[in-house]
Amino acid sequence: MPGNSPPITLSTPSFFFNTPLDASQETLTEATDLQDTSFDLPAETAIAGGETASSAAKTEKKRRRPALSSSRVKKGTGNAGSSDSNSQVPARSAPAIGPTQRQSPSNSSARQKSSSIPSSTIGSNSEASTVDALAARVKELEQKLAESCYITQPAQDQFIEPDDQEAESAPMKGTVSKTRFFGQSHWMNGIHMFPGVFEMLKEAETRKNQHHAGFVKCKVLGRAIKANRYKAVSTDKLGENIPERGLADQLVSAYFDTFEGVVRILHRPTFMSEYERYWQNPEASSQVFLIQLQLCMAIGATLHDDVFSLRATSMQWVHEAQIWLVIPPEKSRMTIAGIQIMCMLVIAKACCAIGQDLTWVSAGSLVRQAMYMGLHRDPRHLGNMSVYRSEIRRRLWATILELNLQCSYDAGGPPLLSSKHYDTRSPADLNDDQLTDEPDADRKPTGNPETLTDMSVQLALQKSFALRLIIIKHVNEFRSKESYAETLRLNSELTKACRTLTETLAALSEAQRHQPRTIFTHFHSSLVQMFTYRCFLSLHQPMVARSASDPTYYYSRKVSLDSSLKLAQITGLSTPRYGTSSPGGSLDPVVSFNRLITNGAGVFRVIPTQTLFSVALEFIKKSEEQNDSVGGGPVMNLFELRAVLQSAETWFERRIRAGETGVKGYCFVVVSLALAEALEMGLPQEDVDQVVVDTGASMSIKAYDLLKEVAEREGLSLDEPEDEEAIHIDVPAIDSDAMQGIMEMPFDWMVMGGDLGLDGMGTFNWARGGMGMPQQFDSVDPSVVSQF
Repeated sequence: MPGNSPPITLSTPSFFFNTPLDASQETLTEATDLQDTSFDLPAETAIAGGETASSAAKTEKKRRRPALSSSRVKKGTGNAGSSDSNSQVPARSAPAIGPTQRQSPSNSSARQKSSSIPSSTIGSNSEASTVDALAARVKELEQKLAESCYITQPAQDQFIEPDDQEAESAPMKGTVSKTRFFGQSHWMNGIHMFPGVFEMLKEAETRKNQHHAGFVKCKVLGRAIKANRYKAVSTDKLGENIPERGLADQLVSAYFDTFEGVVRILHRPTFMSEYERYWQNPEASSQVFLIQLQLCMAIGATLHDDVFSLRATSMQWVHEAQIWLVIPPEKSRMTIAGIQIMCMLVIAKACCAIGQDLTWVSAGSLVRQAMYMGLHRDPRHLGNMSVYRSEIRRRLWATILELNLQCSYDAGGPPLLSSKHYDTRSPADLNDDQLTDEPDADRKPTGNPETLTDMSVQLALQKSFALRLIIIKHVNEFRSKESYAETLRLNSELTKACRTLTETLAALSEAQRHQPRTIFTHFHSSLVQMFTYRCFLSLHQPMVARSASDPTYYYSRKVSLDSSLKLAQITGLSTPRYGTSSPGGSLDPVVSFNRLITNGAGVFRVIPTQTLFSVALEFIKKSEEQNDSVGGGPVMNLFELRAVLQSAETWFERRIRAGETGVKGYCFVVVSLALAEALEMGLPQEDVDQVVVDTGASMSIKAYDLLKEVAEREGLSLDEPEDEEAIHIDVPAIDSDAMQGIMEMPFDWMVMGGDLGLDGMGTFNWARGGMGMPQQFDSVDPSVVSQF
């Protein structure tokens, strides 16, 4: 319709009513009928019949009263004629219609049809055709009315887009284990690369041989050790478990010298001022500061020594922070300090192995609370804030984005966030002491961009954030297209980003030489590189298994190996590192990072695990190739791969000594080495299987001895009868009421707190199909599962 059509007044048309019309009402003219309706139809739908219609068109004011009868019309106009009900209808009058049909204005074509109706009394012969014609006109008017009012029918499903409803079902792009869905970046999806190894272990478990008995003993002892670490927490004593100052100083310094340089959360001068005031008058400190202090120390305790001797205390500090966030009133936690505590809690849970598999859920809550507080909007849109307030908000938002991204890689979940959801600018490259109270809008860029500042490391990491976000969406979002060309394109972009990062870190290292204080260390460089290079493994992991049957994906296998060797070098798996702390308590950055990889969990365990998957796969494949090659000549890089796996075996032993209770990661590495050596020797398949089983059995005995050391160190008494099914361990009683909702007990041996959650393969849906993978690697305790 034309754009200048008059608007439509939404009221009920007269033809919707079922009141019968008398004969006198049937003689109304079309112009009068038009005036009687409550619709202001567009100009082209109006009918102007003869002089009456023409005069009606010129009338500015519409009639809003009931139509007059035909006798009153005749009386008013002075026209003569019979007024009885048997008089003939004039040529321009409308024919009679039924109760649900009444003449309405139409277009010119409909009017022409109407003019062809004989001007005589409607008889039985013409009544049917007349009614059909009027019904067609009414239908036409209803359609035009609907179009004018933009009336549309709702979609079949308003929750799903129409295109998605018609599209074919999206591919699985992940695996299901118990109650969780693991996207393609989750480490557990790497298990499908080794169907033969786990088939052998599954068969040994079915036979209930020595291999199985050793694992049962390790499993029972590991659960007892974890249960012994949980302590009752009282909401009345939150923040009161502070150690003596000498130890507290070391733990706080360890945090600020390591993590705070990569993910900016706290303003160091402000925190240290509060810290000094606490030691002057502990009673005057707020509970918020005490929770922050305890989380600082919990993270720093991960780096304190080689055996994580403060693990139980750190777990209590983390539990207190969790309780503080949920006790009423929760709205009082919606502050900058509350956001800082949530950020530190995500890191602390990964370091202390407390619900580290669920940090993606915690990160999602953190993102939403930050957006609810407006951190996703740049401070310049929120009023005239000071430089200090604006930069703290920008730093926190950058940290939240990074934590959410890393948790998405770990959990195999989509980030559920994109650049269109925020407009907060990158933080300024300023030192903490440069955050002043002057208005942020008046601040001008100062200093040399190449100067090393407290923000240099985080800004270097943030440069590749947009690309890493695209990669995780490509890998984990199930509606994303599986395009290998897109995978190769992203690989090329990531390679460029890594080269830029290497150049940036080299420049920072050079700038550190001219700094009077330490800002940039080996710890910062290693952590930033680990967060970046891990993207290669997630990007190519879905393709590596396919490379065994499809040479098209061999490049992914090569890239995965190269990045794994790089990560092995970063994490110290290729060249073990040793070091000591200085007399003043300052820790060597190399040793700090080594202890983080040994004592930490979450991302600090997942990345080395994925690294070992790629190395072990290549080591086994190359061992097979060497056995099948002509002349049995040596295969390139076999020595380097063996060295990484041997170093990983030592790494797992250190992890168990440090308090890790899972042993199947240790088993995987040892068995992989034994399998490769058996293949190199060209042993028959039966002998190869026996070597794998025997190696696993001997390994379980050694692992149990390591666990006993941990139990004795943590004050756990052991009773060891010969029957492994009757093993009894004296665990101190725990107040279950006090721990309700706090203590997150694992629902299986390895999934929720073990070193490698291979037990999570119970009911594991190997959706990639045809791999012959085990359906259950360890039995599930129903009493524990029911608590989940």
